[in-house]
Amino acid sequence: MTFDKMTSILLCIVVVIVIVGIVLLIIKRRRKNQNPFAAHAKNSSRKQRHPDASSKSSTSQQQSCSYCKRKVNPKELAFYSGHEKVVGVCKACRPLAERQSLLRL
Repeated sequence: MTFDKMTSILLCIVVVIVIVGIVLLIIKRRRKNQNPFAAHAKNSSRKQRHPDASSKSSTSQQQSCSYCKRKVNPKELAFYSGHEKVVGVCKACRPLAERQSLLRL
């Protein structure tokens, strides 16, 4: 009789552990899918901050290098992808991006 009680208790513990594991897996997947940098969130916030992008002067069209933060003409930037982000680097910082084995876009 004690063997049956022990078996049922162990079975209940195993079932509870499996249920807790499934719940944690579902919560983890939901958090992973909630990306704050999604395309729709990024576009809506960009429109609110910069409603009239065409009125900018040519001097404000410069972008900064992701590594040295120097302002350069966007045509002089090279864009690399890696580690789930995109970086724009100037000519001086290109060897740094290539050493980190980032892929050129």
